[in-house]
Amino acid sequence: MPKMNIVASIGRYLPALFFAASVGSANACTVSEDMTSSLPLNSTEIPNSDRIRIADMMLAAKQWPNVEIRGIVYAGGYVKERNPKALASGRAAALKSYLVQLGVKETNIWIDTRIIKKPDVDDKGNATLDQISVSLVPICEGGCEHLCNDPRVTPNSKAIK
Repeated sequence: MPKMNIVASIGRYLPALFFAASVGSANACTVSEDMTSSLPLNSTEIPNSDRIRIADMMLAAKQWPNVEIRGIVYAGGYVKERNPKALASGRAAALKSYLVQLGVKETNIWIDTRIIKKPDVDDKGNATLDQISVSLVPICEGGCEHLCNDPRVTPNSKAIK
């Protein structure tokens, strides 16, 4: 089975994660903070603009009441970069380190690295590599349903009845 690009991975696995977290409940919503970005070729350095976006995401996630925060990191290396596997690992390590600095417990960080075989296409039709992606999701004991109607939380989807 061919490896999927980072954006496709998020679209495929994130809804399943939220579904699994809400099994046994009649009401559910999805809550997350997400970002995807392209980096300069052959670089593992996370640009300051992306660090600011991730810090803003973390500030929003810290508003979620009575939860821990899980960081989900997708990092890829483009096949036309030098040593894409090592780049993907280096990008993942840099993101993990930054999330830990921001307060995500190391044990709550999931990492998925990939080799990107062809560029994605953005909403404007431009090719983009999207070598990194970070999602922050709540970890709730007994389920996260309490977040759906909390005024401090902005769900990504409406409640399922």
